[in-house]
Amino acid sequence: MLIDYSEKIAIKDLNIFFSLSNFNNSENTKTIAKMNQTHSNKSIFIDRLSKEYEDCDGIFTSNKDLVLEVSTADCLPIFFADKNFFGVVHAGWKGLAEGIIENSIGLLTKNGFLLDNTHILIGPSIRKDHFEVKEDVARLFDNKFLISKNEKTFLSLQDIVINQLNSFNIYDIIDVEECTYSTQHYHSYRRDKTDKRIKGRIYWDE
Repeated sequence: MLIDYSEKIAIKDLNIFFSLSNFNNSENTKTIAKMNQTHSNKSIFIDRLSKEYEDCDGIFTSNKDLVLEVSTADCLPIFFADKNFFGVVHAGWKGLAEGIIENSIGLLTKNGFLLDNTHILIGPSIRKDHFEVKEDVARLFDNKFLISKNEKTFLSLQDIVINQLNSFNIYDIIDVEECTYSTQHYHSYRRDKTDKRIKGRIYWDE
């Protein structure tokens, strides 16, 4: 099952797709760059080659011959789209608490990119109604991102991401508002303890 979010970004020839299983790579001749995701706060910028990158949860490039891939099952796939670069970040509570958004922005700035026309898409991920956290996680974030219900505490990861991006004057943000936990056809680790993952890709047409 393929889900196309390209029109939500509306940048000509830029594609954002999700698959509930592995992509059929025979249909894509481009080089695919995958991350070995570890819930870290590390992002990297690449310009060529095809391999899996260790200890990395954000990947960016300006090379339109590359396809960037992310794997999720509740965490947030955060796509960055710009005419001069593109990328994707895998972010859960740990990465957000430890600064993966800030580090990604710093990486792009270090590489000379302006973010005035950067578009963001937050893909399917666990929503605040279902992301219960304990005190050790809750105290890492401002109370405005927390919801108390039936003596339980829930956290909005999407609101944290939007707030952090806004702090860098990035406001062109689309949240698809689809919950992996409550939508049965999405893989959810919280719901099923599954080892299956949703694959997300961002790439340019030839």
